[in-house]
Amino acid sequence: MPVRIRTAEGELSYAGVEEVRQALKTGLVDASDEISLSESEPWRPVREVLGSPQWRWRDHFQWYGLTALLIGMFLLGAGLLWYVLLVSTSLLWFNMKRRAPRSGNRWW
Repeated sequence: MPVRIRTAEGELSYAGVEEVRQALKTGLVDASDEISLSESEPWRPVREVLGSPQWRWRDHFQWYGLTALLIGMFLLGAGLLWYVLLVSTSLLWFNMKRRAPRSGNRWW
């Protein structure tokens, strides 16, 4: 069943409601544009007929993966930095507590 959309630029025709939903998600059709599902129906706003566009997690899965990767890299870097700080501090501490040479002077 053909669906007609009236926009500010003119009138568009789509083959079905699913194509209009896809156009709404991609931004070709605005939610405030008017839609007519048949010749006898009056023009109504698209948001009344189809609702607002839904953002599904599958559509933006790459952003979730990238965010998880960046957070993991940050935590790994912070963990490595903490490990280096801890090891260097402990080495310095044990070096200071080491026995002095026979002369009685410390190394530091």
